[in-house]
Amino acid sequence: MYLSYLMGADQISDQELTALGIEIVEKTDSGSRKLKIPSENIEQYKNLMRDKMTAGFWNEFLDQHGIHFIFKLENSEVKEYTLSSENEQVIDSLCAKLNNEPPDKTANVYKYISENDFYHDFMVEHYREMIER
Repeated sequence: MYLSYLMGADQISDQELTALGIEIVEKTDSGSRKLKIPSENIEQYKNLMRDKMTAGFWNEFLDQHGIHFIFKLENSEVKEYTLSSENEQVIDSLCAKLNNEPPDKTANVYKYISENDFYHDFMVEHYREMIER
């Protein structure tokens, strides 16, 4: 099971998500959706992100084995990463750029992700060491 806080996805309907067995746990006032995605449907979810996510956004999805990012740049180029010490600085830069935030706010990407209330408990349970480094 993966968790994802879906933003920048106005072109993706609730019906498309639920047809993939994805549970919409909550919708925020801004229209973001907090999702639980069955592991067997993660490839279909990734395809939705690549095809229908709004340019200039990213989304992450995570489980106990990794934190995965799909960025859709303003020119619609798609970049994908699984967070690691080798690419954390690249992910940090993309998050800061697309969110108009100073890079020091996103420098520890594990900590940055854990600040999302939907991810917090899960991140502390599975990634505490990386958050607190």
